Amino acid sequence: MDSEILSKTNRLFWLGRYVERTLISIEIMQDAYDRAIDYEEFDYTTFCEKLEIECPYETSDGFILGFLFDESYFYSVVNSLNYAYDNAIVLREVISSSALSYIQMAVNIMQSAAAGVAPMLELQSVVDMLYAFRGCCDDSILDTHSRYTVKCGYSVERIDMYVRLGFHTHTLDREFARLQSRLQRTPMRRDGQKLMVLLGMAPNPDPANNRDLLLECVEGLFLDV
Repeated sequence: MDSEILSKTNRLFWLGRYVERTLISIEIMQDAYDRAIDYEEFDYTTFCEKLEIECPYETSDGFILGFLFDESYFYSVVNSLNYAYDNAIVLREVISSSALSYIQMAVNIMQSAAAGVAPMLELQSVVDMLYAFRGCCDDSILDTHSRYTVKCGYSVERIDMYVRLGFHTHTLDREFARLQSRLQRTPMRRDGQKLMVLLGMAPNPDPANNRDLLLECVEGLFLDV
């Protein structure tokens, strides 16, 4: 594959992954914040272990705010959104200026939320902007391969996060079906053996018993990203 095409494909895929990672992470942190109001501490150490990320925080409240807004923390949600924006900027001609503007607004709102007194309320607007971005991309990206490469990013990130965290596992079979459909419309090269394993597990992924195998296959499915 031509290096320029490969670079564009890689960016489209990771744009999808970072957007989806931001959405899932915000959903989880909103729930954790709501539970904290009722004096239920978030088990952030187990959360980090499942994601296999470092944890520099010492309290539940400190982790929630840091994971959301700390730009010095590599794994933070604000950084995931910034990485999505970095890819979107380069892809402006592919995704359209309108789609890019939704990412820009999400970044602006995220920055405002970090400095505000009611961050969770503002985070809902970040979610709204990202869903608007997804809808705009669906309408604005005319090239079928590009559009479905972004969608493969959504699916891979969803499966990865759901398996790691045991989150929304009842929807995994549907997510596998989506990914299988999207694979037919993307030029990305895939590992045939890993794909066969995934398709074999698709009717009943069973993340509790197949966690490591699922993660190995979904993370290694595409050869050029």
